[in-house]
Amino acid sequence: MKKTLLSVVALLGLTAATAQNYSAADSTAFAAWTTFDLDGDGNNFAAGTVNGTSATSYSYDNASGALTPDNLFISPAIDFSGATGATLNYTVTAIDQSWLAEKYAVYIVTDLVAVAAGTFPTAVQEETLSETGVLARSVDISSAAAGQSTFYVVIRHFDCTDNFAIGFNDLTVNGDFAGTEESSLEVLSAYPNPSTDVLNITLNSNVETVSILSLDGKLISNEVVNANNVTLNVSDLASGVYFYEVITTEGDKLRNKFVKK
Repeated sequence: MKKTLLSVVALLGLTAATAQNYSAADSTAFAAWTTFDLDGDGNNFAAGTVNGTSATSYSYDNASGALTPDNLFISPAIDFSGATGATLNYTVTAIDQSWLAEKYAVYIVTDLVAVAAGTFPTAVQEETLSETGVLARSVDISSAAAGQSTFYVVIRHFDCTDNFAIGFNDLTVNGDFAGTEESSLEVLSAYPNPSTDVLNITLNSNVETVSILSLDGKLISNEVVNANNVTLNVSDLASGVYFYEVITTEGDKLRNKFVKK
């Protein structure tokens, strides 16, 4: 089964004034996530519909045989500052119901540099699948997310081999807030991601400036664009994970990750 990474982005949505929700409920939304091949075998998570799931990682490949994955799927940045509570919901399933023993963990992460180096916080959920069917999970992440201005949901498929694949769908993060304002800024597309030469970004608002930053927040470049379609030249960047940050003419700001091959 060939894995395909889509190049259409649908990002973070903010809802009512007392609640903030992040949702990745289909392969288009999951395509906004960043993949990271921690074991370096060239196999990774992919966003795409496989047996009704929208995000998939493999422990077996028809061409290569048994795999030993250590694959990461990293959400866009989620702003939960001021939250009084937060819940993570998702569904998970073994793609081949005859081979269930796929292992995964979910982390709430603030330090992506540490995660890329293989250092993780305590998992908010960890299990090896042993049940058939589509399994619904609901996890209280209030303690892990409390007080964080920005965090990421990281799904890790690891410590298993020679089953087939694990799939995730219908992921949401919900929190209760006081005085959170609604934002309408949205990235309509950001492609190709991973990028080799250019990253094309389209937003629903006019962008005044766009910047590239390292994972530790260091400014690499900044340019004035005054358009809602942006083409970033990334050819001179070293391979790795970066942020692009856009600021609109209305003063709204959005930061998201991309991968330079």
